[in-house]
Amino acid sequence: MKLVALLAALIAVSAGDVDQSDFRYTRPLDARAGSPVRFEPDARMYGHARIDFPDLRILDSEGVQVPWRPEPKPAVLASTPVALIARGRREGVVSVVADRGGARPVVDRIELEIPDRVFTGRVVVQGSNTASEGSYATLSTTPIYSVRGAVDARSTTAVFPPTDYRYLLVRASGISDITGARVARDPGQPQLEPVRSTSRTTQEGSSTVVVLDLGYRKVPIDAVHVASSTPTYVRQVRVEGSNDGSTYVPLTGAEIARFPGVDLSTLDVDARHRFVRVTIDNGDDLPLDRLRVEAEAAPRPLLLAGGHTPPFRLLYGGAGVTAATYDFEQLPPSATGFEHAVDGALGAEAVNAAFEPSTEATTFFERNDGLIEVLLVAGALVVAAGGVLALRRRT
Repeated sequence: MKLVALLAALIAVSAGDVDQSDFRYTRPLDARAGSPVRFEPDARMYGHARIDFPDLRILDSEGVQVPWRPEPKPAVLASTPVALIARGRREGVVSVVADRGGARPVVDRIELEIPDRVFTGRVVVQGSNTASEGSYATLSTTPIYSVRGAVDARSTTAVFPPTDYRYLLVRASGISDITGARVARDPGQPQLEPVRSTSRTTQEGSSTVVVLDLGYRKVPIDAVHVASSTPTYVRQVRVEGSNDGSTYVPLTGAEIARFPGVDLSTLDVDARHRFVRVTIDNGDDLPLDRLRVEAEAAPRPLLLAGGHTPPFRLLYGGAGVTAATYDFEQLPPSATGFEHAVDGALGAEAVNAAFEPSTEATTFFERNDGLIEVLLVAGALVVAAGGVLALRRRT
């Protein structure tokens, strides 16, 4: 025990101005030296740290504290027309190649000009810097549609991960032609990614209830995607969130629909929960066939200041730790070097050997739970004895 205490003390001293005994969890972060480093927190980190990470501290290989901040969002790029240099059509699929020219900023979407009034289809976008056969990399697949009637909706924009490829190959099904295209970047509407979860589906009366378990508390999600092989339906949906699996709060309520020409299957939410409960009202119809419900979230990367030596060490899970303040956090995005950041790899989480629970953070009842239990039992005995005496008096 003395050896463990000595090692814990040495670890705390080596952290410079960071008292490691305040943090319950630790994990390594590996990356290339010199550059700013970007990494994506995982569900375990969201669950064990406080919201927005005020209790996160990062040390470099020499024990020096590393400033960090949420990665800045890049500037918005207004919608800009691009030249279509090649066209084709084969087996019902329309193909065009968009040439962005020599000077090409990073973009994350392409807006297609489609002459059809009513259609439903799918767009596959690929990118290349040479336009030679076999050089294209697949970027994304996006549904497109345009419907008229009780529900009017039109979507002809394909979203993909940010890229500076010069040539974009677009293949679209379900349409007659693509007459033009424009590219843009909107960091405020990033491409959503699936959030890992397990699910449980039950039937409760005329409703289908799906509960997603994201594994840890406070995991952020931005949307719930509902998919089914049922060809046509219009159903009311209620989405709720919980961190304990028993008490749920409402997140959103909306209508999902699928019929020729439209597929409205994504519900926007703003949640930080472990459990997400999705209730689908089936009315007098059969439950949706091959139902799949998935949570989605936008990336939320954190950025470390450059000039520090890896590997890094993360410390978090401090109940009484106040948020750090860094000059790095106040810099304009262009001064952070985020556009040249390298990706870091998070290692496995471990309990921090130097952690010491704070007695000040606990209540009187938590510190004296044994005494409270004894007092409760004694109180129950007193009440019982009083009842017996009262009964004897009546007798």
